Amino acid sequence: MDSTSKEECLTIEVNHTCSFVPKPIVYFNPVKLVVSNVDFRSMTFSEFISYVKKLVNDGRITVYYCVLQRLLRDGLREFEDKNDYVCFLDAGYENGGRMNMYIDHSQVLVMEWIVEEIADNGCSDGHTDDDDDDDIDSELSYNEFVEREPDDEVIQIQPSDDPFLG
Repeated sequence: MDSTSKEECLTIEVNHTCSFVPKPIVYFNPVKLVVSNVDFRSMTFSEFISYVKKLVNDGRITVYYCVLQRLLRDGLREFEDKNDYVCFLDAGYENGGRMNMYIDHSQVLVMEWIVEEIADNGCSDGHTDDDDDDDIDSELSYNEFVEREPDDEVIQIQPSDDPFLG
């Protein structure tokens, strides 16, 4: 019998096969995979990154997550080490067991773009002080990442009996 309960598992929407674009930071038309019923806490950081690389069939990627209910500009975080992985897991469980992940296949400097965008807009709370047009652009880019279009292909990934994945 499996001792992992659904409360211990995260549901992660993995957005991949696209690239980030700056000003405002967006991730256009991604392929979305929904991974559920996997206890990521049983994986080490390196096992998790290996799992994601196999999932998206690409060994040269940069992996990011975004805190739910935040603009990419304000909530995007890069996985660099085990501390980032722990923060990702903590945020996922605080967000009702759901997280969004973004895969960069092009090795661009996304975090530098975000710093520049925040500096250009003058604040980092998800709203600009300039004018209403910027607020509309920010809101549109936020919705693009959180909501699924009816024609988006979503592939459900179920738990595996693979001993590597625990």
